[in-house]
Amino acid sequence: MTVPPTYHFSELGSQAQQMSKNCGNERMAMILQCVAVGSMIIMAGVAASQVLRDAFGPADYPQGRGRSR
Repeated sequence: MTVPPTYHFSELGSQAQQMSKNCGNERMAMILQCVAVGSMIIMAGVAASQVLRDAFGPADYPQGRGRSR
């Protein structure tokens, strides 16, 4: 595994998949696959929230999501 660590979350999934293919340890390969899937799920959620924000506009909560007065 000679790939340097990435600092861009959007690149983490593909990089973890590549590292799991080149890893000789089966347990480490499974962990890296979980990291890849998890980061792809997070990025899909971020993209979905951005689409909803663009479609409907930002939600304005004057007091946050707590009690309204």
